[in-house]
Amino acid sequence: MKKIEVKKFRLYTTAVISIEWKQDLLNVNLDLAMMLKMMKIEGLTETDVQQYSEKGQPIPFNKVTLILFQDDDKPGQYYTDESFCEDDDPTVFYVEIKE
Repeated sequence: MKKIEVKKFRLYTTAVISIEWKQDLLNVNLDLAMMLKMMKIEGLTETDVQQYSEKGQPIPFNKVTLILFQDDDKPGQYYTDESFCEDDDPTVFYVEIKE
């Protein structure tokens, strides 16, 4: 198998991340800064995250609160992130971190 080394690249940190909440899987738009902030609030270290990753387990968050915005007239309908166009397949929810 051929290996290709990649150097001097730019990393885009906006990512579609899934959270499990109330037995539902929701796609949320979190960037790297938000994920680092969540780790700090939760008290997770890089080692903690690595252990979850190696075991293929989701990372539990009990101290972090994510805010989703629900339409007033449409219970169950949440505001989706405008950075994803309607042609994108998954529904991606806009979130903010509550401190």
